[in-house]
Order: sequence, then C-alpha cells, then structure tokens
Amino acid sequence: MKTTFRLFVVAGFLAFQSFVNPLMAQEKAKEDPRIQVVDNQVKIWLFNAEGSNISVKVYDENRRVISKFHLGDGLTVGKILDFNGSDKAYYRLVVLDGKEVLYTDTIQLGTA
Repeated sequence: MKTTFRLFVVAGFLAFQSFVNPLMAQEKAKEDPRIQVVDNQVKIWLFNAEGSNISVKVYDENRRVISKFHLGDGLTVGKILDFNGSDKAYYRLVVLDGKEVLYTDTIQLGTA
C-alpha cells in the first residue's frame, strides 16, 4: 500500500513539473533579451553566456524589414534604436539567435 501511495505521489509531482516547466520557459524567454521602450528609444541588452551570434530585425506595418543589424557574439551585447523623427506607426522588433527567435513584440513608436 505504501509503495502504491509513493508511486502516486511521484507521478503527480512529475505531472505537475511537466506542466509548470513550459510556463517557466516562456517567462524566461521573454526575460532573456532585455527590452525597454523609453521616449521613442528601444534599448536592447542581452547577457549572452553561450556566445551566440545575436541579431535584430525591425519590420514596418507592411512586414518589410526596415532595419537589420548584428549585436555580435560577446558576453554582453546591446543596442539603442532611436525612433525620434520616424513615422508614428507600429513596428515589430525581432531578436534572433541565428535563426531561432528569442523575442518578438509589436511596439508603437515614432513622432512624425
């Protein structure tokens, strides 16, 4: 009886852990590229422990790439994008590790 109870408890714990782990992974993925939007500037910084080649693409509302640049493969990488003077619109920001998307978000920016 005790063995059956222990197996039930372990199975329940493993089922709970498998449910929680994907949720935590999604939260962590959103935290990896640190993104702040302040006064039409997008500040990107990333702790790159794996030494991956990080790049950023910015798309306009028509899904055209308007800006593309490499942050590099250093331990910490970052960039400030200034949207002052650009058309006021929704832009999609995508941070990539090779071909893997680390972060994507649509942000309203611009002053003109």
